Amino acid sequence: MASQSKSHSNQGPQRPEGLSSQSSDPMLPTQRVRMIVSSCPGVEKISEESLHLITKATELFVQSFTQEVHSQAADASKLCYEDVAGAVHSLDHLKFLRDIIPQKITWAEAQKLMENHENNFEGFF
Repeated sequence: MASQSKSHSNQGPQRPEGLSSQSSDPMLPTQRVRMIVSSCPGVEKISEESLHLITKATELFVQSFTQEVHSQAADASKLCYEDVAGAVHSLDHLKFLRDIIPQKITWAEAQKLMENHENNFEGFF
């Protein structure tokens, strides 16, 4: 009976074994995140709490992003640029990354795009 009362007194949520209180600590270097955030126009100061939240949110985004890319990858044993670019260009909620993670194209295709781009601005200036 003593064991029953002991188990009832310990009913709150428990951390799974192997996870320490440090699991909420960011893995990304917070000073690097501070530098990036501080480079944004209009940002003069950032509190430690905000820095911690931004860093953890970034880590969660990267984790979710890589899981999505992995689920769409052609070869599940490794990820390559084509997998990342393919996911970015096929998933609507990642379209904000399309300018910085473009699909690979051949040199001939790039030259044609540059020619078209130059022709579009002919007579503009």
